[in-house]
Amino acid sequence: MKALIENIQHYCLHDGPGTRTTVFFKGCPLRCLWCSNPTTQRPTRELLQKADNCLACGLCARICPKGVVTQEPGKAPVIDRALCDDCGLCARDCPGKALVMAGTEYSVEEVFDILKGDMLFYRNSGGGVTFSGGEVLMQYGFAVELAERCRRLNINTAMETSGFGAYTHLRELAETMDHIFFDVKHLDAGAHQRLTGQPNDLILDNLRRLGREMGGRLALHLRLPLIPGMNDDPDHLERYGAFAAGLEGLADLELLPYHRLGKNKYDMLGRAYALGDVPPLAREAVAAAVGCVREHAGHVKVLCSA
Repeated sequence: MKALIENIQHYCLHDGPGTRTTVFFKGCPLRCLWCSNPTTQRPTRELLQKADNCLACGLCARICPKGVVTQEPGKAPVIDRALCDDCGLCARDCPGKALVMAGTEYSVEEVFDILKGDMLFYRNSGGGVTFSGGEVLMQYGFAVELAERCRRLNINTAMETSGFGAYTHLRELAETMDHIFFDVKHLDAGAHQRLTGQPNDLILDNLRRLGREMGGRLALHLRLPLIPGMNDDPDHLERYGAFAAGLEGLADLELLPYHRLGKNKYDMLGRAYALGDVPPLAREAVAAAVGCVREHAGHVKVLCSA
């Protein structure tokens, strides 16, 4: 069994308890306008262009089999993204590593060997392994097998998910997890469709069912990415707090204030960033949002990553 992995990141501190190694699975059914990991969206390998690394040698233009890379002397190459098939030949031979491929195929054993190398950090910090993406559910069989191997070595396991997938797959993965971080971007169906490209009925049903069936057997964390002008209005925040209060088996609710740390990745993909220059929320606005949610969340503990 193999999976397409975008990255394996070591020494992570925000994807669960302790020091963790995060495995970023490639492929996601959502297209959130603010996505900070656009290189994980497509379930295939794709070409990234790091213009600052370019040596302007022209090799990529000469070797492109489809002739979709052009270059003027002394300038970075221009890639016709509409015609590029992401074959990777230019990235393979690029001397400056200005062209690289996002996505590497791994076997379960290959990823597990990498994860085991960080065992000392897990044990000393109470950390473990986190599956992220992308959407883990798109490659759930691989993730289940990998998580089971981690559990046999008593490695703490966590998963970040949008919840958009078959419940049977979600439940099977949940059986192998100590923590699940479950994002719900918006409670309104129409707004969710506009912001992510997908409806939210399946997501909400999966969350409610998972809380009923698995509450107490794992730590279920609800997350709201707080996006300026999109889901941070008082009415939605009040409803979100009340929604959290009505869920079974919920450990806590965390607000994740919007940031633009992934904006440069859109440039590398030759894509426009949908939110343009939308600034992060001011600290006072974040504090007000947390207070609004907390006021209506009842017994649920409300956290904020900022």
